[in-house]
Order: sequence, then structure tokens, then C-alpha cells
Amino acid sequence: MKTIYMKHPISHLCIHPDPCVLALGFFDGVHAGHQRLLEKAKQIAKQHQLTFSVMTFFPHPKEVLSPDREPMTYLTPLSVKEARFKELGVDQLFVVEFTPEFARLSAEDFVEQYIQALNCKHVVAGFDYHYGAKGSGNMKTLSKSGSEIFTVTTMPKVEHEGEKVSSTAIRHLLANGLVTAIPKLLGDFYEVQGEVKKRSLFYKSHQFLKVVVDKSYRMPKLGVYHIQIELDGYVYEGICQQMTVSDSHTSLLIQLKHCFVDTQNKKVRIKWIESWYEQTNEAYGISEYTYKDEWVI
Repeated sequence: MKTIYMKHPISHLCIHPDPCVLALGFFDGVHAGHQRLLEKAKQIAKQHQLTFSVMTFFPHPKEVLSPDREPMTYLTPLSVKEARFKELGVDQLFVVEFTPEFARLSAEDFVEQYIQALNCKHVVAGFDYHYGAKGSGNMKTLSKSGSEIFTVTTMPKVEHEGEKVSSTAIRHLLANGLVTAIPKLLGDFYEVQGEVKKRSLFYKSHQFLKVVVDKSYRMPKLGVYHIQIELDGYVYEGICQQMTVSDSHTSLLIQLKHCFVDTQNKKVRIKWIESWYEQTNEAYGISEYTYKDEWVI
């Protein structure tokens, strides 16, 4: 996958894109609704022998338009989102830096400078997609703007049990610690990536870890969770016993069962399976012993 980072105003002299199908959206989480949209764009690209392209934006518009709010956190930070796109078969990714100047761009200029100029022949976006200053453009205006230059596919709302599948819905579940419901919207358990910064001695077949996660990740509600950790291609069951938030990162105190390998400084992927109040210690054979006096997180 080829990734092109752009900042307004873009220099088209440096960009020579092939004719493409362009999927538009922020795509935080790359959830089930996003995946359906991307699959549709991929099918159209294959059918018409066009490049399968995606345009996304960073940072989130709320960070630029509402700077007084708390810093935005993401279900998929940009690097993780890029990896997901690659897994889904995207050929070309455009990452547009969302700046105040870009936010003031009219809907007409956005179409001309960021769709037509990128040699787009077909656009795929969700029914509620808006673009241009103050969101003045929508899918109806996009179809009119395309005219004979490009065509448009509008993806309908994807629902689960009467609720729209959305990044907002997933964030709401995380905020309430309801991680068991997330796979129905996301397609898998919620996952964050981190690095082991400290490990303890083993105690009754359990290993205790301090894992540091980048602050840009949206984390579940503070509490105790049953988790799975992927480490060097192996998956281990465990418990996240404690979360501590600082200005630069989130620290997790994790207890792993039957993990006897050296974990120091290893990269790990953490999946949030179930919150503590929905499970029992006995269900996963997790010891209640902790190194509370020994750990400084």
C-alpha cells in the first residue's frame, strides 16, 4: 500500500495518482460499517480496473474545531489505522492533515482540489458523510458536483439490534466498561498495542507486567478486566488489574497465566474480553495476589 501525506494547500505537481475509486471517511476503529464501505469500494475498483484508494484525515476535526476540549483519543491511532487499511487490500492511502485552513475550504473547492485533482472516477462514502466548511457538503451535493467527472455510491446505515454501528457507539461501550458487546460492532474484541516496561518474578505460574500504552488510545473505563495478550505470536490469558493515566501514556498492571517467556521490552497486543464484574476469579484461574507495594506505575 502506498501512503501519501498531504497538507493544505497541496502541490499536485508532486502527486501523479492513477485513476481510482476513492473511499472517504475518518474511519476511526475501522468497524463493521467501515469494513462494508471499504469492501464496496474494493469491488467497484476491481470491476472497473481502478486503483482502490482511501482518503482519511488526521487529527480528528474536533481537535481543530474545539481546541479547548480534552485531547482526542482514538480507537485506532493513525499508524494502526494504516495497518488495518493495508490488511483490507487498500492500494493507495491519502492522509490529509486537518488544519484550520483545510476546515475553511468550501465544499466546491474540496471536490475540485481533493477529489477531481486526485484522478478519482468513483467516490464511496456513508449516507451521513459531510465535507467542506461547516459540513456544507453532503452526498447529494457530491453527486451533483461529480456530474460527468466521477460517479458516487452512497452506503446506507449499518445497524445492529436497531442501533447504528459507529465509532461513537463503540466509545460509549468502552466508557461504560461493556467490552463484551464491542465485537458485534467492531468485528473483534477491542485491541490496544503497548510495550512491556517492567516484569516481576513468577508467582504460582503467573507473571506480572507493567505495560505502557500510548496516550492517544481510547481506553476502557477504569476497572479490572479479563484480557488476552498476543506476544511473539502466542496468546496468553490474563487480567488487567490496574490502569494509571499520565500526561504521556497509560500504564497497565497485568497478570498473565502460564506465561514463562521473557517479556521485558516486548511489544504486545491487548484484547479486552470481559469486565471484572461479569466474571469470577475461578473462571480464569487467576490469582488474587498482586505486587501492590512493589509496583510504581
